[in-house]
Amino acid sequence: MAASPGRPPRILLVDDHPAVSQRIGELLAGSLPDAEMVSAMSGEEGLSLAWTQPFDLVLLDLRLPGRSGIEILKEIRTVKPLLPVIIVSSLPESPYATLARRAGAIDFVTKSALVQDLGRAVKSALGGSAMT
Repeated sequence: MAASPGRPPRILLVDDHPAVSQRIGELLAGSLPDAEMVSAMSGEEGLSLAWTQPFDLVLLDLRLPGRSGIEILKEIRTVKPLLPVIIVSSLPESPYATLARRAGAIDFVTKSALVQDLGRAVKSALGGSAMT
């Protein structure tokens, strides 16, 4: 799912740590300067935003208060199956990347990944293809 022509991409960042969301937004601003970043502090808030506003991509943490990121991802998939979701987590890629992809994520990026890795994954998702 690519951003709609004529408008910058809208990215929803779902992470319960405001500093992490802010930093991810800052990192992505370098490669996507026109993108609009919207932050949610919980999975429930993220779902509410996803249902009521148009987004081109969701960056979702696995560890969230209340419900896990996997549960949130599955719910996103039932209502908006074409909305790309990338899991961005402090947990190691193995075995969580496989779990995330089985639940419907198009990619998995660790929070310790290089800025270029996150940027590539986001640009790929916005362009319509998942990273391998």
